[in-house]
Amino acid sequence: MSDLFTPSADWQRLPSAYATVRRLGALVYNLVATAIVGLAAFFLLDWPWVVALVAAGLGWTLWRVLRAGRWVRSFGYAERAEDLLITHGLWNKQLTAIPYGRMLSVNVESGPIERAWGLAKVQLVTASVHSAGYIPGLPQADAAALRDRLIAAGEAQALPL
Repeated sequence: MSDLFTPSADWQRLPSAYATVRRLGALVYNLVATAIVGLAAFFLLDWPWVVALVAAGLGWTLWRVLRAGRWVRSFGYAERAEDLLITHGLWNKQLTAIPYGRMLSVNVESGPIERAWGLAKVQLVTASVHSAGYIPGLPQADAAALRDRLIAAGEAQALPL
């Protein structure tokens, strides 16, 4: 991995099955949006504009489908002794460090497409708006185990009130 941020940590990557979920989501969402725009353009604009808008929509759909694999590969997380590191981004690389003692809650959620593929998202809630994080596309058993480890680490390092 050639990351901008390379702290000494054992990085975990998202499973490749999540790239398939992202591709399916991008395909369905963008094709529906392209169809709606194309239909509206059919009634409101001349043919060259209709063709141009539909071609642009199909090109955007192709871009999103092809880019999904790189996006999934850019996402990683690492559990360290004091904090959880999350990195992601294609153009703008981002590294978020969330101290275990600052976590308020850890949620696991899974939409219908994710459930069909056996995947879930771990959502971290902190007191700060800018330090909350999420880890999408984990196998459901791994997401539950990560949630339990994060809760245990958060309770062990919680700040006294």
